[in-house]
Amino acid sequence: MPDLLIAPRHPAHLDRTVEALRLVHEKDRYPLVWPDDPKAWLTPDSTLGAWVALSDGVVVGHVMLVEGGAVEHADQLAEAAGVPLVGLAGVSRLFVAPAARGMGIASALLERVEDTPTRRGRRLALDVVDDDGPAVRLYERLGWTRVTQGPATWTTPSGTRPTSAAYLCPR
Repeated sequence: MPDLLIAPRHPAHLDRTVEALRLVHEKDRYPLVWPDDPKAWLTPDSTLGAWVALSDGVVVGHVMLVEGGAVEHADQLAEAAGVPLVGLAGVSRLFVAPAARGMGIASALLERVEDTPTRRGRRLALDVVDDDGPAVRLYERLGWTRVTQGPATWTTPSGTRPTSAAYLCPR
């Protein structure tokens, strides 16, 4: 595998991050609805931090940390973690470019963000579409604990609300 660097995302990375996201969307339909402004989708107001995976200078992955209230089922997650809502931080916008999969990049990105909430005194949580797909299998293989599932607050292009599963980090 070429050299992999997990680095804080800077504004200069955004165009290349959007390119990687477009490849993910074309292959996997993530996100289900292509955002009108992908840069804004990658930089919501709730962002606590963001990182990119760079392989030989090419953006091959991305992850961000958001305020806990931005995670689906946040109240149930906070209760299960025994913390107030402000005691959560959420993993969001985790993706790896199709050509770079199978190299441990998603795990490396998750490992990078796992340190950040600890330093900030927050418990790490996330939500994912409950489709038994690769993302669900990744989180469960890494020991994340499923807390709850239920209808998402957003709708698919067909107008349905998919089932969203919510997890807590084991560490």
